[in-house]
Amino acid sequence: MKKSILTGILVFVLSLTALPGFSFAVEQNDPNLDKFLASINWEKQAYIDYLSSKEWTLEDFDSIDQLGTPLTEEAVQSVLAEYNLSREELNELLIENGDIEIGEDVLDGTYLIFSEELIDSIDFYIGTPINDTNLQELLDYYEFDTVDQLEAFLNSYDDSIENYEFIEDLDLALDFYMNVGEIDFEEIYDLFDQIGLTEQEIEAIFTHLETLDFEDPASLDKLLELSERMIQFEEFESAEELTAEQIAELLDIFDDLLDLLHLDTKYYLVKDGEKKPITFDTLLTMDTTNGYDLLIELYSTSGQFLADILFTAEMVGSDIIQETGRDIIEAKEIVTTKPVVTKEHIQTVKGGKLPKTASNYPLNTLIGIGFVMGGFLLFRKFKVRGTN
Repeated sequence: MKKSILTGILVFVLSLTALPGFSFAVEQNDPNLDKFLASINWEKQAYIDYLSSKEWTLEDFDSIDQLGTPLTEEAVQSVLAEYNLSREELNELLIENGDIEIGEDVLDGTYLIFSEELIDSIDFYIGTPINDTNLQELLDYYEFDTVDQLEAFLNSYDDSIENYEFIEDLDLALDFYMNVGEIDFEEIYDLFDQIGLTEQEIEAIFTHLETLDFEDPASLDKLLELSERMIQFEEFESAEELTAEQIAELLDIFDDLLDLLHLDTKYYLVKDGEKKPITFDTLLTMDTTNGYDLLIELYSTSGQFLADILFTAEMVGSDIIQETGRDIIEAKEIVTTKPVVTKEHIQTVKGGKLPKTASNYPLNTLIGIGFVMGGFLLFRKFKVRGTN
């Protein structure tokens, strides 16, 4: 049975976020780090110092693949020439998309810190109108014989080439749809069974989220503000490691997120048929659940029941607050309206970010998962002691 694109995206993200959390970080003595630095001709200490100047450390990266070439004036000049932009136009573009602050230069920012990131971002922000030449290039790249064959493929996802103005968006849509097709639905639906999340509940959550306007600048700004606040929290095992101010901040973030998503939650500790109501504030200060699992019930603010999800203490990891925040920042690039700037030359077909036409789906997924995680991410490393 063919799965909807909506469900496909959700199961993909849930499969990554709901599995047990293991924290990996790049280490200074990693031989692969030495190889990477040699490939970009950078000394290790100079690279570490550069990251520090941008408020990052090696430990902030999960793998060598996430590292890149430090952004330099030479790289900026190359981008300006490649995209026929002035320095002012480049900075305005980055400010409009939230990559740097007003008054900052591209080299001042702490978000886009690698040359590759800058190139990918500008490539994404500046669209190339679809024409016969680049469309044929796309057909060849994805091995479609004709435009009709491409259209039939898009139709299978309730999409059409008519929905796209820029070749990059169409390219990214195809890359996305093809990756979704590789998902092992049986394995992921087994995971859903484990947490008690049904397909009907998934659809109910999305139906609710689709009523919200996340292309509204005020809502988007609020979402990004919350993501930045989430990222500020270092890893911790329990609330004992947090100050009173930090606990208050977490509660405020969660309340703001609920308000933004027009959602309410109810929490219960459950074991052997017993169901004990508990508040989020209490959950935050717990060190152990004494063998109880956590049941989260999701409602719209109008009182409509959406879903209930059951999590055990072993099912979650401690770094989800920061990861959720970073994911939402990345999702911002998907929903931010592109400025009307075009290139005269044809871009090489390549994948990367999700297509703008599907932007509401991944964003809703991320904020939906961010919300669901909000209830249990502080529950994530409780050791269930004395079970049975």
